[in-house]
Amino acid sequence: MTQYVLTASSWLQDAMIGFADLLKQWKKRRAANALIAVTRRELQHLTDHELRDLGIGRSDIPSIALGNFDDRRMSKTTTNKNLKGWV
Repeated sequence: MTQYVLTASSWLQDAMIGFADLLKQWKKRRAANALIAVTRRELQHLTDHELRDLGIGRSDIPSIALGNFDDRRMSKTTTNKNLKGWV
């Protein structure tokens, strides 16, 4: 009988720990999604001219907000070797 009580108690503790971990993950995900929404909202409020000054287009906003923006245009550019150390 004691063994059954200890086993049930162990299961209950594991379930409570798992639920607490689930809540922590949910809070982290919710905070990350809130940050994504703020970033997206702020970038959408910029004018086209301001976005061009930053070097991005409106279609880049979702990927920038999600953090997976890969600007292949910048990887193709090379620096003038004569300006090395000055720029």
